[in-house]
Amino acid sequence: MTISFRTYIYVFLELIFFCACNKEETPVNLPPFVSIEEAKDITRTSAILSGTVIPNEGSTVNRIQFRYGPTPDMQEFVNISITEKQEVSTTLTNLKPGTTYYYCLEAGNKYSTVCSEIMTFETHPNTIPTVSDLKMLNQGPISITLEYEILDDGGEEIISSGFYLHSEKEPQEQQISLTAHEGNKWKGRIGDLQMDITYYIQAYATNSIGEIRSKTYQFHTGEAVILTEAGTLNEAIGEQEKYQFSTLNIAGPLNGTDIRYLRDMMGININGENTSGKLQELNLNDASIVAGGISYDGYRYTVNNIVSHGMFSNCKILQKITLPANTSVIEENSFENCTALTILRFSPDTKEITPSAGCSSLSSLEVPSGSPYFKDIDGVLYNKDATSLIWFPESITNEKFEVPSSVQNIGAFAFRNCHLQQVILPSSVINIGKGAFTASLIESIIIPDEVATIPYGCFQLCKQLVSVTLGVNTSYVSEYCFDQCQSLQFLKVKANLFSPYCLENTFGGAEFLFEKCQLQVPASSLSIYRNHGIWGKFKKIVGY
Repeated sequence: MTISFRTYIYVFLELIFFCACNKEETPVNLPPFVSIEEAKDITRTSAILSGTVIPNEGSTVNRIQFRYGPTPDMQEFVNISITEKQEVSTTLTNLKPGTTYYYCLEAGNKYSTVCSEIMTFETHPNTIPTVSDLKMLNQGPISITLEYEILDDGGEEIISSGFYLHSEKEPQEQQISLTAHEGNKWKGRIGDLQMDITYYIQAYATNSIGEIRSKTYQFHTGEAVILTEAGTLNEAIGEQEKYQFSTLNIAGPLNGTDIRYLRDMMGININGENTSGKLQELNLNDASIVAGGISYDGYRYTVNNIVSHGMFSNCKILQKITLPANTSVIEENSFENCTALTILRFSPDTKEITPSAGCSSLSSLEVPSGSPYFKDIDGVLYNKDATSLIWFPESITNEKFEVPSSVQNIGAFAFRNCHLQQVILPSSVINIGKGAFTASLIESIIIPDEVATIPYGCFQLCKQLVSVTLGVNTSYVSEYCFDQCQSLQFLKVKANLFSPYCLENTFGGAEFLFEKCQLQVPASSLSIYRNHGIWGKFKKIVGY
């Protein structure tokens, strides 16, 4: 082959090679770009790792993982789901406290894998515990119940926890260890304290590293009981101390459980038996009655802001009581047979009051001057404008009482058990409530002409009653009005155009009146009464 021909071949090959080398081609399946960031939110046992994975153009990523460990070979890993997002992160848990960890981010495909730079972080070491501030749950005259929370055990087991206590008179600290707790919450009652002393108390918690104390809680013992939770009065006072107190002030919520406990302190238990209780004066001004708890007398339960039927009944050593400031209603016989009760102080918020029977010593019904609903005049309870007489105390021993001329309504049971011989009702009275004079000692009474209805049991058990006059407009005489009125001799009815409507039980329990009582009616109406099915049963019907 000639030189010139060989030269030609070489030139041709070089041209082919040159063309091939200048042809633009993009490589495929190249590894992604990865970067790692500093660890965040590091604790004793956890940390957050984050980084970035950016795929090369035309390439795929089918695996991503964080590798980590306490040695540079990073034996542990966390796989990350493949997403279109470039930023990735994970939270590491169950780490060892006080340990240096190495970590990196790996990503790749089936052809190759790349790793970020290797970085480190150090978990926080275990420490002493941390505790919350003390919270008072209740306080009695010589006790207190407190609660606190161990917010962090420091990574170590709690060896002991409780209180440090000292007083202004005894600076030497007393350590009180607790054992029972619910989760991280610890609660303890400290009893047998001295009255009228300032105490200082701290919560503490100890682990193998050391001890922590809470802020100091300061309190003063006294006659007051302070509750933050209903149903805890027994805890605040204690079984050993509950019969020691004759005077008590209570602040906080009271439910049926607390009322039952108070009744026990006032001398009567749930079975109606006498106890050793000697509580005579009770101030509930800063307390409130709330629904809940067990029944206070076997079958009755508390209702929000209501002094319910029988709540303090038969508490025969109770002498003075101030009701909760937010009391809205006082039901009938809330204080039934509280024979020693002399002073009953009402709330300014009370809108409805029904008397209690058997309060034979009650001489003072005290209403705050700011009450928009009631007022007391000489110990007698009226509504604010004195148009209704609500409660005439049993212990007032006057022979005669003249109802003020402003009164239009006599409330239900208003004169029940009163010792008056005569009640003079003004002509302004137009309504009388049921049982208004039940079991009173009145001997005679004249019902004003404008009263239309003689209510249920109006004179029931009035055994001294001799004479009753019903007004001109009396149109209805209800059941058991004269039940057991054994001394009634004269019943005068002034209605002359018709006889008042009666029921079969109008004279229930007083059928003897048909024989012995004289029924006096207008002379012009004699025939109406004599021919009436019920009025006609009277053997002595005379005209006047």
